[in-house]
Amino acid sequence: MKVETSTVTKLYITGAVNLDPITVFLEDLGPKRGKITVSCWGKSWTAFWGGMWDGMNVGQFFRELNASYIIGYFDSQMRSRRFSGEALAEKARRQVLKERRTFCYDRDEARELYDEAEDLRDSSSIDHLHFAHSELMHKLFGDEWWHLASNNDATEPNPDYDYLERIIDAVQQALAEPAAASTS
Repeated sequence: MKVETSTVTKLYITGAVNLDPITVFLEDLGPKRGKITVSCWGKSWTAFWGGMWDGMNVGQFFRELNASYIIGYFDSQMRSRRFSGEALAEKARRQVLKERRTFCYDRDEARELYDEAEDLRDSSSIDHLHFAHSELMHKLFGDEWWHLASNNDATEPNPDYDYLERIIDAVQQALAEPAAASTS
């Protein structure tokens, strides 16, 4: 067994607008190698870089990175937009009205589809639609209706993404302050 020690810098950030206190652990592991762990309100994100830019410690490197790049490192599954049953229901209702105007549906059929589209609001995901509303989705949007989730037609801004972006911004601001810069 081999045991190594390293120096870790801890930052405790308070007073960031609309954020709980943030704890940051910075660990420089050697030339061009570093690790950061950011915690806020019971959630933690961590990243390791084994190829940072020359002459930079992990705090300096982190400050220079784009927030969307960092979020991709912290959580590769997180996207800036997420599926929305609300947005899908609105899209479906607009589609029914469009089809009614071109006489694809008679008045009664259009009313029935328009009312059915309201049920889409309660959908939590594309997977849910496959089970609960596949027939309606196929009728309104065609054979490959599930692609609606990959464009902005059935999505909304992801508040988790926005939250993490605000945390990253606060950490970058804190790392730019002279006291933090001298310790990292």
